[in-house]
Amino acid sequence: MSYPILIEQSNQILRELVDAGQPVLGYIYPHIPHEIVMAHGLTPSLVRTNPTTVGAYEDSLQTFSCSLTRNLFSQRVNGSFPLLAGIVFSSNTCDALQNVADVWRLRFPEDNVIRLTYPVGDSGNPAVQYLALEIKAFSDALESLTGVAFQKDAFIEAASIVGGIRRGLQLLYSARLVNPSLIPYDTLSELVGEFMTAPTKTVLTRIEKKWAEVLDGLKKEKQDGVVEKTRTALLSQDMGGINLTSDSAVRIAFIGGMVEPTTIADLINNVPGMKSNTVVLDVLTFGFRTVFTPPVETEGDPFEGAARSILGAPSEPTQEGLSKRVKLLKDVLTHLSIGGLVVCEQSFCDPDEFEAPSTERAAAEVGVPIVRLPIDPELSDRARLEGRLQTFLETLDAS
Repeated sequence: MSYPILIEQSNQILRELVDAGQPVLGYIYPHIPHEIVMAHGLTPSLVRTNPTTVGAYEDSLQTFSCSLTRNLFSQRVNGSFPLLAGIVFSSNTCDALQNVADVWRLRFPEDNVIRLTYPVGDSGNPAVQYLALEIKAFSDALESLTGVAFQKDAFIEAASIVGGIRRGLQLLYSARLVNPSLIPYDTLSELVGEFMTAPTKTVLTRIEKKWAEVLDGLKKEKQDGVVEKTRTALLSQDMGGINLTSDSAVRIAFIGGMVEPTTIADLINNVPGMKSNTVVLDVLTFGFRTVFTPPVETEGDPFEGAARSILGAPSEPTQEGLSKRVKLLKDVLTHLSIGGLVVCEQSFCDPDEFEAPSTERAAAEVGVPIVRLPIDPELSDRARLEGRLQTFLETLDAS
């Protein structure tokens, strides 16, 4: 599925939900407490960039605003934004996202803008307690917005749905690493996109069905145990004991910030030499880093459970912990037999730009070639991006 088609289908799903009386809460930063949102009767949905919308500079935004925020703001200005009950902006992520929330409130006072603040780093229990209080305040804001109080039964059901979706996607990610012929990256990215659009029982059923199909193939190859072991290692961010081997085919991974897997799948479809089993992993914010979030514990305080889940996810370039991210990357490259790394840099994204040199150095230290790929939501320089990827592949093939 191409990214423009995903946008069209996503908007159609949201329209159907709204028409059915189901309020939708949009979010931009992916590490949102889905289960808390759903416990208030809302459907959480990623507010996507739109490649058909040009993120122009305009009077309301600073000239250094990143391409993602400019695209989102332009959608709202030209009236193509989805119908939402509210929109969540995150604090303590990056200046662009924080600033655009303030601008959004002033420019569009009729929109219900909610802020959720995350700790900059994971300092253990103090960070959990801080985030739990912020999520409780967030829950109170949702109650004011909807008139629906937090419902424990709905929270438990949501935890079951979201946890099931994530577990299924984790298994599919791991299956592609072990045997990429069994699950196309297009299919995997599409399922991730559906999760981001609306985490529903329908999506869970589709993922479970796909996993059942893949599992049959793994059992025939006697690889099902390796997949579960790989999933556990990725979820715990401890790759000790995992050493995947590969044939002579080139295996590459993509890493980066606020880029969707579907964008990558769409981009690589037209790259000569890019075979179906070439891209075996993405370490993207809207992909791996969101999918490999540990499940929410439903026993005890729900807000603390949600906080522990969020802080257990792989950290972002907007957070402290660079050394931990570098170690995980090195482990992934060496233990999962990755032969090339594509570093996606969202245009004008300071966190991406600051982290890219460390990412490049980490890959060089374990002998993995990289290519840096400046990218924007509109893929405005698509031909050049495809050319860089083709050249990179040819370099890997020749080595």
